[in-house]
Amino acid sequence: MVERPDVDEASRKAFRRAVLAWFRRNGRRFPWRERAGRYSVLIGEILLQRTRGEAVAEVYEAFLRRWPTPERLARAAPRSVAEVIRPLGLAKRAPLLVRLGRELVRLGRIPSDPKELIVLPGVGPYAAHAVPVFADGRPLPLVDWVVARVLRRYFGLPADRRPNADRELWALAQELVRPGRARELWLGVLDLGAAICRPKPRCAECPLRVGCAFAHSVGGSG
Repeated sequence: MVERPDVDEASRKAFRRAVLAWFRRNGRRFPWRERAGRYSVLIGEILLQRTRGEAVAEVYEAFLRRWPTPERLARAAPRSVAEVIRPLGLAKRAPLLVRLGRELVRLGRIPSDPKELIVLPGVGPYAAHAVPVFADGRPLPLVDWVVARVLRRYFGLPADRRPNADRELWALAQELVRPGRARELWLGVLDLGAAICRPKPRCAECPLRVGCAFAHSVGGSG
């Protein structure tokens, strides 16, 4: 069993409340957030890998107009897919996306279990959890580089491992989630990390600064 970091429930609750309140006022709007289906969420997550959300929006809409279902994607020519996703620098991933479509057709469904999703072409630990969280609202942990930065700063945790390999961080993320609020919580953390808790953070503007270990360490909690 993986031990979670020694973080008390009061700290976790304060974090949740601050993130959710901030997200309700400041959350970003993207087309993949307006579509609830697993397929559209999965495609969005693959296109978002290593790419800013603002850059993905137009390509995402064009992709789903051309290939709105796994069946259509499975029949696509990799060259056509490459042309659509080239603006994101992802043209080399076109054959992988076509293979993904074919595998989904073979399965006859889009899984909601991270253990089934992670074996699909192009799907890593983050995307495997993002699909059930954002499409189905399941209370699961979600950790990428942005989430890891926010959690590590707030709770004063070491940044000595890649997010995918930091089992303690994933355990903490699981402790943070509550049924019915997972989608809002993780979208809030992602948006906060993009807008405020950047690599060069804007601690003076951050709604988490009062309880944040990093903000206290640099004198930015006042």
